Amino acid sequence: MPDDVLARRNVSRVVVGFAIIAAGILFTLDNLRVVDAETYLSYWPLAVVAIGLAHIVQGRTWGGYLWGLVLVIGGLWLLGENLGLLSVSVWTLSPLLLVLLGASIIWRGCCPPVLGRGSATDGPGFIRGTAVMGGFDRVSDASDFRGGDVVVLMGGCKLDLRRATITADEAVVDVLAIMGGVEIRIPENWTVDAKVLPLMGGVANQTRTGGTGATGPAQRLVVRGLVFMGAVEIKN
Repeated sequence: MPDDVLARRNVSRVVVGFAIIAAGILFTLDNLRVVDAETYLSYWPLAVVAIGLAHIVQGRTWGGYLWGLVLVIGGLWLLGENLGLLSVSVWTLSPLLLVLLGASIIWRGCCPPVLGRGSATDGPGFIRGTAVMGGFDRVSDASDFRGGDVVVLMGGCKLDLRRATITADEAVVDVLAIMGGVEIRIPENWTVDAKVLPLMGGVANQTRTGGTGATGPAQRLVVRGLVFMGAVEIKN
């Protein structure tokens, strides 16, 4: 796995780890009656701000920048609320997340994904699918697989790419899953770069490389997008 990919994945964990360490030290000092923990607990939203800044600085897509900005604004708002600087609760504005999700769906519908110079988004090498309160399965054995674009709303989908081949530098699959799930199966000689942002959801990369049946040079699949109260699972 490339070092830059590993670094992007670990930033959020590092921030959360430091936040947990700081909380442990704070509560220990509070038990020893050295400091009053309540005085400092109001600053916990700074961890959310730090995670949002990490998404913005290391983001590769507009979706990453947007949701990083949402985390930064939300964290600062919570901090201002805790410090008594703001009287309106941030949870009052939480329905605006639905507005952002709707805008994201419209954007994806009006603007095709950019796969690189000369790449087409139609044909046997590109998968499209939308599931609303339902599901679909797609199987590709394309000799020149370029990527896909799937949208799942309160449903699920399965992409079987085990017989496909990537001839370009990489193939890109864009995913938007809202209260739904996406399962992607790939060959064992493919490497995966997961750039999916989970919000109250999860992304599981269960792939392994170099196993039995892995033949030919490694091929790179980029899975990017947003998961809201759902899950994306990638395995081979």
